[in-house]
Amino acid sequence: MPYISSINSQSYIITVNRENPQEITLDGQSVKIDWRQLAPLAVEAQGGRYSLLMGGKSYEVYAREINKPDSNGFWYEVVCAGQRFEVHVEDEREKALSGSITSAHEAGEAIVRAPMPGLVLGIPFEPGAKVERGQTVVVLEAMKMENDLASPRAGTVKEVKVTKGQTVNQGDALVVVAGE
Repeated sequence: MPYISSINSQSYIITVNRENPQEITLDGQSVKIDWRQLAPLAVEAQGGRYSLLMGGKSYEVYAREINKPDSNGFWYEVVCAGQRFEVHVEDEREKALSGSITSAHEAGEAIVRAPMPGLVLGIPFEPGAKVERGQTVVVLEAMKMENDLASPRAGTVKEVKVTKGQTVNQGDALVVVAGE
């Protein structure tokens, strides 16, 4: 499963081999790793102290999950070789879905766009309908999976730009939601 990891506004694509978790791909390059948890955190949180072998070098790494409200993915504080990093990790598919929403602040509207090519399976609301933030406004089938695309804000469905059964391309505008 691919993940997007961001450190200091630099993004990396990391893919973990499910059959052999000791083998990862980092920005297309195969990397063999070996890691072991040395000690868990004393509190009920994700993280701890780890031993990491990578590229013939040994590292001691401290990591803990940190809470950042109103953000997608997960945030971690990582200390390695005396340097502290804040690492943001997102599932690549979830990032694509969240990237499907763009706002037009000056018009007070939000446009829900197709995050990938697909087939429109459903449009639960007609123009004029009131929607809450997070409510599904389009169901899109892509790569044999149903994806619920949510309204990024509470408001009124101003315009539905697609029909059920229509094939759409990545980036196509699907629904326009006017803010309250």
